[in-house]
Amino acid sequence: MSGLTHLGTIQAADNILDLAWDATGERLAITPSTGKIPVIDFGGNLLETHPGHGLGNAGPAWFCGRLATAGFDGKIRFGDGREIRPGRGLIERLKTSPDGNSLAAGQGKTLHVFNKDGTSNRSLPALDAPVADFAWNPANASEIALVGAGGARMWRPGEAKPFARFDWGGASLRVAWSPCGRWLVTADQTASVHLYDFSRDYPLHIQGFETKVQAMAFSADGTRLATGGGPVITVWPTTGETGPEGVTPIQLDGHDSDMIAAAFSPVTGQLASGDDTGTLLLFTFQNEKKILRKRTRLPAGISALAWHPTRAVLAVGQSDGAATLLSLEEG
Repeated sequence: MSGLTHLGTIQAADNILDLAWDATGERLAITPSTGKIPVIDFGGNLLETHPGHGLGNAGPAWFCGRLATAGFDGKIRFGDGREIRPGRGLIERLKTSPDGNSLAAGQGKTLHVFNKDGTSNRSLPALDAPVADFAWNPANASEIALVGAGGARMWRPGEAKPFARFDWGGASLRVAWSPCGRWLVTADQTASVHLYDFSRDYPLHIQGFETKVQAMAFSADGTRLATGGGPVITVWPTTGETGPEGVTPIQLDGHDSDMIAAAFSPVTGQLASGDDTGTLLLFTFQNEKKILRKRTRLPAGISALAWHPTRAVLAVGQSDGAATLLSLEEG
């Protein structure tokens, strides 16, 4: 595989929706769109299997050292055996706060926020619009951003009103927060992204993508933002006083179709991206002008990517339900 070492592959029921390493990198949860959710170790060995959630699974989260899952049945299953139905409607994703003390779940016009003891006294009910996506602030575990119709709202769970908001005339579908907490980026209903600079209280509207942006990723050091709308990857600088404003971004090609997933390695700084034809690209940034590209073709479309937290190992989820571990380490 073009210098990549195959560590193992496991087959799930269907299209891989999400891949989630635990904090130690000892366990990887593989979530198919439907069906059972396997958990494997670093070598690809099956450790445990969690039941699915009816017509569809949600993106899971590691919480209190165990895997929490949810889905279209509206239920949340905590790793300690508890199962609750917090409200009405499907749940699309779970996310744990950076300090590990809270678990959030979007369900309709409510963001449920659970404490370690299972209480949810800091939830955000009766919001103006359904929660399309949300992201915790990596630099401040008491802040969370919600997106949907109208743009983005920044909340401190438990408070009555958002502490900041960025409005625009359309809807935002996905959101990511930079590691330093300075930047918030949203992928929009149109073929565009909004990038908000908290240091200046200043929004940027970036247009011109071929399709809706499906993949966004900040580098672990917070210096780059990769966005994918179409087969070309656009990499923006996020340093300096004005970040990407007025700067010509880096354009990276090599995909045969629209990019579906992107992720930066926290260990090597490499950018991995995958498209729906099965093309996997790995970019190594030696400097802003010299970028090395490695291209690999997998048997099925790539639907999810997740780098190991402490090693140069990449988990790749595919549309046929296969999840593969690839190592970039030598020896």
